[in-house]
Amino acid sequence: MAVGWAVTFREVRSQVAQKFADEIVQSNISTTQAVGAKLAETVGGSVEYGNEAWQISQAVIESFALPAGGFACLIDEDGNLLCHPDMRKDKSLLDVNLGQKELRRDDGQLGTIGDVSGEQIASGKVSFNGFQTHFISIKEMPELGARLLVHQPEEGLLTAGEAATSGMLWISVGIGSIVLLATGITTASLMRKHDRELEAINAGLEDEVERRLQQAMSTRDALIQGLAKLADYRDTDTGTHLERIAEYCEILALELAKTHPDIDERYINRLRVASMMHDIGKVGISDSVLLKPGRLTDTERSRMERHPVIGADTLLAIRRTMGRDELVDMAIVVTLEHHERWDGSGYPTGLAGEDIQLAARIVALADVYDALTSKRAYKDAMSHEKAAGIIVEERGRQFDPAVVDAFEACQDAFIAARERLQPPADEPHERSVPKLKAG
Repeated sequence: MAVGWAVTFREVRSQVAQKFADEIVQSNISTTQAVGAKLAETVGGSVEYGNEAWQISQAVIESFALPAGGFACLIDEDGNLLCHPDMRKDKSLLDVNLGQKELRRDDGQLGTIGDVSGEQIASGKVSFNGFQTHFISIKEMPELGARLLVHQPEEGLLTAGEAATSGMLWISVGIGSIVLLATGITTASLMRKHDRELEAINAGLEDEVERRLQQAMSTRDALIQGLAKLADYRDTDTGTHLERIAEYCEILALELAKTHPDIDERYINRLRVASMMHDIGKVGISDSVLLKPGRLTDTERSRMERHPVIGADTLLAIRRTMGRDELVDMAIVVTLEHHERWDGSGYPTGLAGEDIQLAARIVALADVYDALTSKRAYKDAMSHEKAAGIIVEERGRQFDPAVVDAFEACQDAFIAARERLQPPADEPHERSVPKLKAG
């Protein structure tokens, strides 16, 4: 048996190593294509450290996660790092030059990273510090004045294990079954004795884990909502604006769930909390712009239109600290994209159609409805009928037609939620930013 195991492991390890290498190369190329497409879609102009193109590029780079320490980055024409997932917290990365690193390409050619040019994606291996092997893919992006580099250390191959070993699984199953059968016969009597005790312990542990998880999620949600409230009080007239947005989003999501199987109870619960974060970026807008009672100048409007990027950057910083979280992921999307328009004329990146994620399209309509039907220091509240007419008129221009259809189907629920959550008409109001449609 020992000889059989030794031979088996040697053969399996050899085949798995090659399959892993193939998997990681394809993964790098696919990631390079995806990141390159996102950059080409969202970034306009040459990327220089600190400019607006850099801010958008850096957000895109940070949004793509690779296993085992892998990452995507941008390097300039001299090989210096321009964008890196850790660039915001570690400015010393700007001094790193990758252009002179020796690259052994898949076609057998030997050169450096800085030699790669042309529209095709180049892939290969790079050796760092003389012993660490890294798999990389490179794509030149002349429109950005930079090269996109996707990088995974050799340890990243472990993540491809399941895909690569499926064809050899039967070997382990056969050998494992023999071992397990022999072991099971000799230990069955002992296992039966302890089964009940273990089940009782496990049940108690599961209950405790679930309790603590729910407690942690409740604390997380409370902190997020508190942060959103803090930002909201700078810009809206009452403390119920966020509650109304959350309620309107839930109404729309429940209606859309009839045709969108991805919308379930967990999605709706995340959407309620994430929607409250949509204007968190306004904490970074100066009072002279945010609280100006009159029409904004072009410069002031440009500053105001940066609040989605500021908000997304804030939430990305939270995600880097706490790790991946479905709620924070949705909040980033909602914050960054809720001012995009279905026809592509929105901001900050001019996304259009279904390139705008559904959660952001839902929040966009809910936000506009609340802005139109709420009293402000500079205007009276609009009737539901008039607001609904404006929203329907913007179907296919500002709003997703499917979301507008959902709105039309559940107008009674909107009216009821507004009557329940809006303050009395004669309640005192403080000055806030005038907005035509979206808050």
